[in-house]
Order: sequence, then structure tokens, then C-alpha cells
Amino acid sequence: MTRARRLPLQLKLTAPLVLIVMLPLAASAYLIDQLGKTAANVAAGEAAASITAMEKAMSTYGDLVDTTKRLHGEIAARLALRPDFLLLDPTVNLVKIIDDEPSLRAIALIRPDHTIAAEAERPLPGPAWRDHTLDQPLGTAGATLRLTFAVSAAVNDDLGRLKQSIDAARTLSQIRTALPESYRTTFLILLGTFVLAVAGFGLWTSSSLTRRIGALVSTARQVSDRKFDARVTLRGRDELAELGRAFNTMLDDLDQTRAQVEYLQRMGVWQDVARRLAHEIKNPLTPIQLAVQQCVSSYRGDEPRFKQLLVDTGEIVEEEIAALRRLVDTFRTLGALPKVEAAPIALAEVVEELKLDPTVAIHLRLQPPAQPVTVRADRLLLKRLLANLIENGIHAGQEAGASGDVVVGWAADPARDAATLTVDDFGKGVAEASRDRIFEPYVTSKATGTGLGLAIARKIAIEHGGDLVLAPDRAPTGGARFVVSLPLRGPDASLS
Repeated sequence: MTRARRLPLQLKLTAPLVLIVMLPLAASAYLIDQLGKTAANVAAGEAAASITAMEKAMSTYGDLVDTTKRLHGEIAARLALRPDFLLLDPTVNLVKIIDDEPSLRAIALIRPDHTIAAEAERPLPGPAWRDHTLDQPLGTAGATLRLTFAVSAAVNDDLGRLKQSIDAARTLSQIRTALPESYRTTFLILLGTFVLAVAGFGLWTSSSLTRRIGALVSTARQVSDRKFDARVTLRGRDELAELGRAFNTMLDDLDQTRAQVEYLQRMGVWQDVARRLAHEIKNPLTPIQLAVQQCVSSYRGDEPRFKQLLVDTGEIVEEEIAALRRLVDTFRTLGALPKVEAAPIALAEVVEELKLDPTVAIHLRLQPPAQPVTVRADRLLLKRLLANLIENGIHAGQEAGASGDVVVGWAADPARDAATLTVDDFGKGVAEASRDRIFEPYVTSKATGTGLGLAIARKIAIEHGGDLVLAPDRAPTGGARFVVSLPLRGPDASLS
């Protein structure tokens, strides 16, 4: 089936990002240009209207200056006709004349030889004023009347600034846009550069994002192709990295669940075989035993050798039949494991019940937690699970020449919502070649074992919603460590 062609995720992410950036920038460029033109037109109109007013003000300033000059000339001409001034009388009251003329600040009567006959003055009204000196001839002998008037010092500056304002207003009235062409070109270049930068950033970001999503998709496809050991590697601390870790955790859980399901399926086959073997083997055992016993008891001959042979044969048959009965009982045990009937139980109570067996109590060392641990489990099946592990540990220690002690510890793991039990022995540990098959039925390293104890124990753990595994490292005791995990909330997720 041909897959429909779709747009790449990079393009889907980058294109909207570029559009989101471009649209407001392009709109702002258009609006700014229009606003600039409008503002320029308004400013030009107002500038043209203000030119007339400023020209009138400048003309008024000019008229004021001319009037002031004429006034000063008239004052000078009038005072030059005074008889006492013409006689250069040094006793003339010049201060009174200054007081009578508000704009007059100083008077000096200068002889023809440039010496001063009389003078008087008063200070300037303030820093905003300056002196304007006017010399008026006195008579015909060469004497001079020097008058000093106080005039505004800001008039010339005001006239200069007013002229500059008129020139600027005339320039502004000719402008039809507030933005020069170079400004608009620069803005467009900056706009294009920014869009390219955003597009590049979008491509880089989307590439990183799609590459990591692609790794997730690739791993999922590998798992769908039954490559159950495939895992995704996503570095970082963001949401995608967290998703990758959660994805790997899910795959680990699925892998463990798949292995448990396969194990239960194999155990189901072995249970069916065990039931049939137990039935087929048990039926002929009694007739065989009775026939041999009758044969031994019915011999009335005097041949000692033959009689002893019959007795030895009977004992051998009795022993082998007893061994076969034990094997049949084991088969029946495997084939008739009850269903899990869970109820809240304290792990400490289950372990204490195991100590009621004297042969177990002398070998059992406990490492209880500070707080009690309660799980939902089937008391009978959980005791059988622990009994199998403890018995296996005792035999392993004794075969290694140790006392056969077994260390049992347990604790709650709220983070995993599980309880964990550990069973450590003092044996030689499990050979590397046997680790993968140690929980398979009829696989044992003991001379007298049937190889069903660990298989039954793991089946019970799995049916409780947990598991039984062999720890990768040796126990602190030097032997093997078996780890039982049970959900604190009971067998809700049981695979049975």
C-alpha cells in the first residue's frame, strides 16, 4: 500500500513561523510608510501656514528695531540743543536727565580735545540687556554728546532663530514623505535579514525536533518488526527527552511482560504434561509394587542365593517406586497450582510462619525493614514461593561446604509501587552458562533435585503481578541472590 505523500514536518513548522513573523513586519512597513506620508503632508501644511505668521513676526521685530533707533536719534538731537550742554557746563544735573529718559543709561559731555567735561550713568537692568552708544555733535566746535541706551540683548538672537525657523518651515513644506528612501531601503533589508534569520532558526529547531521524533518513530517500527531490544537515545532534559525515557521504560515493561507471558505459556504446557505424566505414572506403580511383593513372599525354595536376590530386587523396586511416587507428587504439585486469591498480608507474618519448621528456623536470618510492609497476596502460594527459595538456598550452601544459612530481607519501594524480597545464600552462586535457563522446568544443578522449585516460585510471583529474577551480581554473602518483586496494590495486573 502506497503511503500518501505528506508535507515534511520541518516545512510545516518553519512556514507558519516565517509567516507569523513576516505578516506583522510587512504590515508595519506599509503602515509606517503611509503614516509617514500623512504626517509629512500634515506637517508641510502646518509649516506653510506658520511661515506667514513668522514672516510677520520678523517684520514686526524689524520695525521695532528701526523705531527704537529713530527714538534714540530724536532723544540725542533734542538733548544736543540744550544750552548747558552746548556750554559744556560741568555742573549740569545729568542724573536727573537719565531718570527722565527710561531707556537712557549713561550721558557724557566730551570736549573737542576728547576730555570729559561731565558724565553720569546707571547700571544695566540685568543680563538680558546690553549697551547701545550714540554720539551726537554739540555745536560746531567739535564737542560731542555721548548717549548710552539700554537695549535688549536677545533681539538679534531672536531674529536669527526666527529666520532659521522660517527656512526650516519652507524646507518642511516641500517634503512629501517623512521617511527618506534610504530609510525605507534599510528597513526592507533589515526585514529580509530578520526573516531569513527566523527561517534559519525555524529550520534548525524543526530539524532537531523532527530528528528526535524520527528516532522515536524508527524505534517504534523496529519494535513492531519484533526487534524487542530496540531502544531510543534522546539526550537532554526537555519534554522530548522525557518522552524518550518514558518510551524506553514502556518498552522495558513490555519486554518484561512479553517474557513473563511466554514463560507462563511454557509453564502452562509443562503443567499439562505434568498432569498427564502424573496420571500415567501413578496408575501402574501400585500393581508393580504388589506384583513384586507377591513374587518375593511366594517363594518357598531353599536356595539362599536366589532368595537373597529376590529380597534385594524387592527392596530396589520399593525404593524406585517411592522415588517415582515423589516425582509424581511433584508433577501433581506443578500441574495443580491453585489460582491466586489475594488478601492484605504483612510480609513479616509470612516469614515468621516459615520459622515454625525447625529445619528452616535454624538456617533462617532475617533483615526486616524499619516500617512494616503489607502487600496483597495469596498467603499459601507466597509461603510456597519463599519455602522453595529458602530450601534451594539451604541446599546450595550445604553443597558448598557452608552451614546452609539463608538471609531473607524485604522492603517497600513506593516509587515503583512494589515490595521487594531478597533471598541470599552462602553457596557457590549460579554458573554463567545456567543463568538464562535456571527458571526453566527440570533444569537443576542438584543431584537430587527435580528442577521444578524455581520454576514454580517464578510462576507464583508472576501470577501475583510481580516477578522473580536472579540478581546480576553475587549476594553480600558470596552466593546467589534471588529477588522477588510484588506490587503493593496486589495482583491487579496479574497475567494469570
